[in-house]
Amino acid sequence: MSGFAPGLAQEEKKDNRLEDQPGYVYVDGIRVIGVFGSNGPLSKEERVKQIQSRVDNAYGRRDFDPSKFHIVDDEFGTRIFYGEENIMLVANEEAQSIKISSRALATDYIKRLNEAASHYKKDSRTNRLVLGGLGSVAGFITLIFLFSRFGTLTDSLSVALVTKLNLLLPGTKTDVLKDFLTLTVSFVSRTAFFVFWVGCLFFYVCTVLNYFPWTKVYGHQLLERTMAPLTTGLHDFSDYIPNFFIILIIGYFTYGALALFHFVFTEIGKGELSLPDFDRDWAEPTYKLIKALTIFMAIIVAAPYLPGWESPAFKQMGLFIGLLVSLGSTGAVGHLVAGVVLTYTRAFKIGDRVKIGEHTGDVIERTLFTTRIKTIKNEAITVHNGQVITSEIINYSTNAMASGLILHTSVTIGYDAPWRQVHQLLIDAASDCPDLLSDPKPFVLQRALDDFFVEYEINAYTHKAHEMVRIYSELHQAIQDRFNAAQVEIMSPHYGAIRNGNKSTIPTVTAAK
Repeated sequence: MSGFAPGLAQEEKKDNRLEDQPGYVYVDGIRVIGVFGSNGPLSKEERVKQIQSRVDNAYGRRDFDPSKFHIVDDEFGTRIFYGEENIMLVANEEAQSIKISSRALATDYIKRLNEAASHYKKDSRTNRLVLGGLGSVAGFITLIFLFSRFGTLTDSLSVALVTKLNLLLPGTKTDVLKDFLTLTVSFVSRTAFFVFWVGCLFFYVCTVLNYFPWTKVYGHQLLERTMAPLTTGLHDFSDYIPNFFIILIIGYFTYGALALFHFVFTEIGKGELSLPDFDRDWAEPTYKLIKALTIFMAIIVAAPYLPGWESPAFKQMGLFIGLLVSLGSTGAVGHLVAGVVLTYTRAFKIGDRVKIGEHTGDVIERTLFTTRIKTIKNEAITVHNGQVITSEIINYSTNAMASGLILHTSVTIGYDAPWRQVHQLLIDAASDCPDLLSDPKPFVLQRALDDFFVEYEINAYTHKAHEMVRIYSELHQAIQDRFNAAQVEIMSPHYGAIRNGNKSTIPTVTAAK
């Protein structure tokens, strides 16, 4: 019963489209008649229903006799009768579509009807039906028992497996590893038991349906429709094997290229390799960019070889992802481009003391999208690179170690104080700070000659850009001490030299010294 006629199996292999597949008429779950096309106003599906109804009526008669099936030739083909009742017409065109005569095809159908009648008679015996009913009840009770014991059985199995693994792997002593191991084993055991239970349920349903003559057709259909996707999947997998090897080759060369890039840029970052006009600090971000581009190109090349690439679902998913990227990546792309620009313009590097907009601190992290700085108050601030590149960036560390960073602060002194004395006091105050360099020497600039005072600016060099806040504080303290000791007031505006009773601003304790 593998096929209805010579050439039928070959015809099905040539064209597997759903609309070209025959419709089937069943008796006792066995295919007995194949309907290969329409007939006049009746479609293929309508013909199947009509023939199935006539066959069921014939088998349902008390005086059913399979020998009453016979064929009669006419001008349209060959008809099959049960007694005087017309069962179906096997048209000449229908038979020719599978390369067989209508009479031979009809004769094959009658042979199948007779064989199905024999099986139907055996399956309808009382003792067989009683045995099938008892077996169905016993199987149902077993399934209920397995389902009710689902949790207990899986937990017992999980505990046994975890205990065994702990003995085999004595290194897993931490609570985190034990909990993870228990969770993994429990998930795997529950999944395995659930699959086993679903398999038993499927086997039970198919067995029960196939045991009774009235439901055997549904059992066969259930089994066929369940196995069809598996068979199709295996067939598709065999067809997919060449593409799979192509994807493996693409992945292999991509991995090799990434390994080579990683080696080269790691050595550049260490200083073992050098490229003309290529800074060592560019090694890591350049590798990240090349890695992202390489993976992206590999995905583009491999995508057409993925299963389901031409399916509507894959295309809709691609459109959805593209829409999300187009709507949500405008700012992200801007930050990415800004991060690349900041990297290759060498605006700053990790550890530099910088001022970005209103924020001053040390750079602790730099990615392609954001920059993080730790302020002098120990605050961690994350700034998007798009904002960084549009802000003024002051880097205090770039030249600090080489030529020194100039720290400067201003005081305003009245015209009654000799400017040479003020210059010397400011230089002496700078010399009192151990973190300010004596070479190059500190120097003083007179920034302004205002109506009531002169503005003096002390400038001194330091190599410690990260300590600039503390150094400023020490410098200010030293300036106060020097000026108070010299009886020179650091008093800016509108405080006359002749006070008319106004007290001096110099501390009395310092003045007494």
